[in-house]
Amino acid sequence: MKFAAGLGLLAALLMTGCSTGPQGNPNRQPYANEPGGTMAVKPQTMGAVSYDPFGTPAPFADMQAGQAAINPPPPLPVPPPQANPPLRSR
Repeated sequence: MKFAAGLGLLAALLMTGCSTGPQGNPNRQPYANEPGGTMAVKPQTMGAVSYDPFGTPAPFADMQAGQAAINPPPPLPVPPPQANPPLRSR
């Protein structure tokens, strides 16, 4: 079974690979090996960034305690367990 599933997956991947190409490029952006592609662009430096391991992190919205953390809702009531129904005799 594992062999058949693996073979089916391999066949699906191979068929998918056959259908890709320039005709499947909806944005018409150049590929890496075409002029203007990613590899044809000159590398640019982004600048140096310093890191202070002992500095305080910059505040952002995820670090602020929201209303749900300050005033949590009350716990949901737990229903009492159901008693077993009496057995009917025939």
